[in-house]
Amino acid sequence: MSLRLFQLSELATLPKADEKKVHSCSQAAKLSWLFTIHILVVVLYLRAPSPASAHPSIPSPFIIIIIIIIPRLASVNSAIILSNITAVLVLLVAILTALFYARFPTNPTAADMPDYTTGVMPLYQVHKPPFSVESPGYERVEGETLPRRHWKAKNGLRTQPHPDVHTVYDIVKRSAQVYPNEPAVGTRKLVHLHKEKKKVPKNVDGEVIEVEKEWQYFELSRYSYLTYADLLTYINQIGSGLRKLGLSKGSRVHLFATTTANWMAMSHACGSQSISIVTAYDTLGASGVEHSLLQSNADAMYIDPQLLKTASGALKKAENVKFVIYNNSSLFSDGTEVDAFKKANPDIKLVSIEEVRALGEENPVETVEAKPEDLFCIMYTSGSTGPPKGVPMTHAGTVAAITGLWTCVEECVSNKEYVLAYLPLAHIFELVLENLVLFVGGTLGYGNPRTLSDTSVKNCAGDMREFRPTALVGVPQIWETVKKGIIAKVNSSGPLIKALFWGAFNYKTFMVKHGLPGATIFDNVVFKKVRELTGGRLRFIMNGASGISDGTKHFLSMTLAPMLTGYGLTETAANGALGDPLEYTSDAIGSIPAAVDLKLVSIPDLNYYADSNPPQGEIWVKGPAVLKEYYKNPEETAKAITEDGWFKTGDIGEFDKVGHVKVIDRVKNLVKMQGGEYIALEKMESVYRGSPFVANIMVYGDGEHSRAIAVVAPNEKVLAEEAKKLGVDEHSMHTDSKVVDAVLKDLISNGKKAGLSGLEIVGGVVLCEEEWTPDSGLVTATQKVNRRAIKDKYKKQMDKAFGN
Repeated sequence: MSLRLFQLSELATLPKADEKKVHSCSQAAKLSWLFTIHILVVVLYLRAPSPASAHPSIPSPFIIIIIIIIPRLASVNSAIILSNITAVLVLLVAILTALFYARFPTNPTAADMPDYTTGVMPLYQVHKPPFSVESPGYERVEGETLPRRHWKAKNGLRTQPHPDVHTVYDIVKRSAQVYPNEPAVGTRKLVHLHKEKKKVPKNVDGEVIEVEKEWQYFELSRYSYLTYADLLTYINQIGSGLRKLGLSKGSRVHLFATTTANWMAMSHACGSQSISIVTAYDTLGASGVEHSLLQSNADAMYIDPQLLKTASGALKKAENVKFVIYNNSSLFSDGTEVDAFKKANPDIKLVSIEEVRALGEENPVETVEAKPEDLFCIMYTSGSTGPPKGVPMTHAGTVAAITGLWTCVEECVSNKEYVLAYLPLAHIFELVLENLVLFVGGTLGYGNPRTLSDTSVKNCAGDMREFRPTALVGVPQIWETVKKGIIAKVNSSGPLIKALFWGAFNYKTFMVKHGLPGATIFDNVVFKKVRELTGGRLRFIMNGASGISDGTKHFLSMTLAPMLTGYGLTETAANGALGDPLEYTSDAIGSIPAAVDLKLVSIPDLNYYADSNPPQGEIWVKGPAVLKEYYKNPEETAKAITEDGWFKTGDIGEFDKVGHVKVIDRVKNLVKMQGGEYIALEKMESVYRGSPFVANIMVYGDGEHSRAIAVVAPNEKVLAEEAKKLGVDEHSMHTDSKVVDAVLKDLISNGKKAGLSGLEIVGGVVLCEEEWTPDSGLVTATQKVNRRAIKDKYKKQMDKAFGN
């Protein structure tokens, strides 16, 4: 056995310990206590008769593997003492854990299954494959796979989460009966807005000038909650207020606002009176708002005060709009927008949502509940590839979508779930997810991207640490930022802390990879500080909107909480694929939701074939959750939907050997290069996004060039540190050739480590000075890169990068 132990002579040469090292040793002491507890447990266990409950057993060959390999992993790049402390402790703990579990029988009964609605989700597959089955009633078609569906839906697609739920409004109505006194939604109030002005240097056409910039810091209250009974009352009062203002069954309310409890309450208030909603991203410009408002013939608008100016022009043209309701609880209003709007638009009636509620309280009316086939919503897409398209959604279709996702997580969620809500409710995944939380009786805590962390708040905690969610949904850019922040913190620590962290990380990775028990024994010691960043009680995390690199998914799953991924479109009501917490996978998306069938169709031009091994092709989806047509858009409908109801997603997918769905890339993001070979842009971006220099990235290639280039929104702090090392002035670092070359070399290194082919290695890079935000139009509301806008803005720099 190869196990390096330190010598006394080495100990004598160690420098005097500082406070950081003392702290590190205290961490090692915790490991010692853990080791001692393991001994006591095993001793007590060995004295007792063999229990009847079931746990996985470990064959003796695996015990030998643990003994030989784990010490090697634990001591890689470690400081002298801690490397050996970690190695010895991990070795002994692994042996004792193996002996402990080896005594248990291997065939558990249903009664022995753990309660998966509490605690961190497992990093292994509790369910047994296959995780999808062939859908009945279909005949095989050449160039297509047979449609597949969720294994729980083998006898029929699921369309209701409960027999009492027929419409979206039924969700809150039922939960108010089942969980009347449980907290439903939590919100924070603005206590004070702190403003600070600073002068910062800015490079303008090669000349450095000082400009004044204002920073805002939000001082927020603690979360206050409405119970389910209170929420239903609030919703019904708003619904009665809408009726008093002149709306009725069949009317439409356009929602143009950020994600808040009032947004959700307004959507259900409309449902209580058979009024449909129209949704649009709050980041849409004036033309996008005008398009959705006029095309949908909305009768009223719900809006945030800070967006009144954007919508003003559209409202003047919308003769059908009877009144505008503004959210008087918005954190981001400066208090002047309402008066300014009234002066500019004296003919448009403007009322607050509180006034509508009070009006309903004074004039209550009975609910007018919708039928399942009635229109619930017209949801407009982000418009990143053209004018926003309207997707009509019935109540039955929306309930089916919620059911489809719920089937993937039903054994793992309960009314004890706390979910932080901050992504745009105009995005289908967020809308379906929040209603799913309301169905199970969980608690939604409303936050905002600007106040999630402690960075932009004062005298209070950010939303994550204040709310302490049990589940958290994010997009790739957020998760990459979290990962880089953790690694930077670890790497800035002393060698002992780094050894402890990476030793535990390698140990956990090994145990998970080989399906061995005891993988989480260091979580409450080594990874505790990481988990505290989000409040300390996360059970699982989820990635949506676009693909994330396998490396980032693995890192966060090991250190923070198991990461699930979701795939879907507005047109499929977010039903495409979703990770099941009991079917953990490191490289696929997950199961097909139980409300849809899914098949793959060959694309010979791109060398994707449904009869290959594994099957690959364009993803087509069909089911009650899938749209039947675009709103007033027969041309796009004909392009996207077949005569027999299959929606062509435009995404390339794959069925893996256990029946999970993988998404490779979008058809439009597969680019033929000069040599005739294709590259997958999103795949490359997910890899390069892992570079510490990258805050966001767009990879671009075309048939005129042999190599692709990267357009990068850099991590300014990391870039400035690199510029300083290279002796480059910070004001010119975005264009300096030495800095650009350093970033390019790092991207190339990341690409090679990830196994990208030579064609997928970028040949040039553009460093952007402007931050990519929805306000700048360079990313969408869900942080997807707006390729057309970025290409237009940086065309000159991109041409130069290709030339180099």
